[in-house]
Amino acid sequence: MSDPVPLATGRALFFYTPHQDDESLWAGQILAHHALVGREVHIVLGSDGSTSTIRHALNGIESNGWWGGSHYPQREGIPAPLDYTAFAEARDRELLQAAVQLGVPRERVHLRVGQRSSTITVADAERLILQHEALHPGAGHYTTHWTDPDPTHAALGTALRNLKLAGRVTDARWVVRRSQIGTVAGAVQYDAGTYAATARQMAKAACRCYGAWHPPESYAIGRHSVPADLDWAESGAANVIVKNP
Repeated sequence: MSDPVPLATGRALFFYTPHQDDESLWAGQILAHHALVGREVHIVLGSDGSTSTIRHALNGIESNGWWGGSHYPQREGIPAPLDYTAFAEARDRELLQAAVQLGVPRERVHLRVGQRSSTITVADAERLILQHEALHPGAGHYTTHWTDPDPTHAALGTALRNLKLAGRVTDARWVVRRSQIGTVAGAVQYDAGTYAATARQMAKAACRCYGAWHPPESYAIGRHSVPADLDWAESGAANVIVKNP
């Protein structure tokens, strides 16, 4: 069977994902659609995701509701204690696998190892976006909404909003998380048109990458963390997007 994702020949699009999984949770169908029509889609990681409490669950310190109890690292093959660096690297592996399912090859996933931290400020986010705009003038820039309750999500959204209002980027969009649907002004369901069915399938496959359990390579970190949100994204529910700041 031929791959429905063509070689990228269109204008670049950058999705700034706050953590490893946000791209699939809130923008999976959007990114898949753009890949399907030939856009050069990139995913840029805003933070390293290292401070998630799931690290404690994998280290056997806390129980986890999705797992249904506690982990026993020695018995399960988890090289405990997983430190912040090893945990972030495991999250990176989940993101890389998910990105491929969305039609984004590994060379267009920018993990920013050595530059990132556990969060990002508005000023740093603005610099990050402008770096990519300078390399790809007129590119599309998408990220999470500026009213998102998570500080890293909001910082990226605010930075992009500031740059759009200042005229420093021309193409900007914001995605809305499930819990905010119906409350964010200007939010509309994303329509992938004739590509909708394929985009939904690709987004579903990306979400499944966050449920892979195969220590020490993968720990289903996404599933441990946000199982209900992944269920929602896998269901084919439409992504929700804001087009104006």
